[in-house]
Amino acid sequence: MRLAMPELPGEPTTEQVAAWIELAELVVDPDFRARVRAMAQRSADDRTAGGSVAVRAATGAPASGTERERHGATAQLVAERAGAAVQAGMDPASDAAREIRDDLVPRMAQLYGTTDKPAFRAQLVDMIETFTDRRVERYWQLLAIMNGWPRREPSATPAWEWLLATLRTQSPA
Repeated sequence: MRLAMPELPGEPTTEQVAAWIELAELVVDPDFRARVRAMAQRSADDRTAGGSVAVRAATGAPASGTERERHGATAQLVAERAGAAVQAGMDPASDAAREIRDDLVPRMAQLYGTTDKPAFRAQLVDMIETFTDRRVERYWQLLAIMNGWPRREPSATPAWEWLLATLRTQSPA
């Protein structure tokens, strides 16, 4: 986040000024700052340990490919499968949700070079809990508005929240 700073133009639009004000309110929130700090610490710990905590818990070794590639492929899977479930209003505790989860999680594990085991799922829950926060996503949306960057729509957070809910409410496959 320190490398992606807001750059309010000399003649900002009304939307950019509103984004600047909202961002200023967000970054002074102690809970937001603590969450970002926890995310940064977790990410640094993962890099220091040689890869994703979820992979190390399941296999004892880092996965192949870059973290960015794995994250992108995983995010795409979650956006497609869990995002569709959110759009359909699917209850995360339903049988239909279990089917999606039990298809999605093994595919995610495969991307990380492991198999769907209880240790992987436990670390997946921990990872999603750490890195899924609507305020952090909003931070990036506001930064995009102020800096004139492309916006990512729709929001990815509801899909991750839905996956987390289904992982919490249903026993492993």
